[in-house]
Amino acid sequence: MALKAEVSEEGFSLVELLVTISIIAILAGILVPVLSSARGKAHATQCQSNLRQISVTTFMYCQDNNDYLPFAWYNDTDASDNNFLSLLTPMLYRFEFDGYGDFESKIFTCPKRMTEPLVGPNPMRISYGMNAYNSVGFPDPRTRRLSQVPTPPKTLLIADIAFGYNHPPIQKLDSDQVGYKHDTAANIVFFDGHTTANSMLQTNNVILNF
Repeated sequence: MALKAEVSEEGFSLVELLVTISIIAILAGILVPVLSSARGKAHATQCQSNLRQISVTTFMYCQDNNDYLPFAWYNDTDASDNNFLSLLTPMLYRFEFDGYGDFESKIFTCPKRMTEPLVGPNPMRISYGMNAYNSVGFPDPRTRRLSQVPTPPKTLLIADIAFGYNHPPIQKLDSDQVGYKHDTAANIVFFDGHTTANSMLQTNNVILNF
């Protein structure tokens, strides 16, 4: 004779439902910050990888141009050729920089920057700025040589820029130009090719004007 399982027809009580909802809310409260932190670390890691690749291309540019550094930016209205990205793009991708959508493409894009608001006259989000003092008389495009950098491990080459600035040359380390956006730290690649994450309080030993 087959036995039939008895199924309770009472269902869940209100107390049980409230306890279940409370447990779910507690778990969500724990997991959301963890996931957010993991996403932030992933953004920072990708950003540092971008900077290392851009720095390698910068050194290749110097090799091909008699040791002269690329200019950060010079005073011209054409964004397709007035900044360092226009000089490096042909070496990276074998096509010309368009001065528009290419600002937000491939290794020129910090993932965190893409979540920030777009401000100012530039219609595209710019993620990275180069040391403006590469130029002898900024914004004159005549540049110094790589071998003229006296302290490469401490001298800033490229860094995150502030969303309110949205412009390629970095002339100072204040938060109105440098983007301290990765847990209040800015990713910086130096002239020896190493990258660090520095808060504004950790930039006392960073050299900009060399």
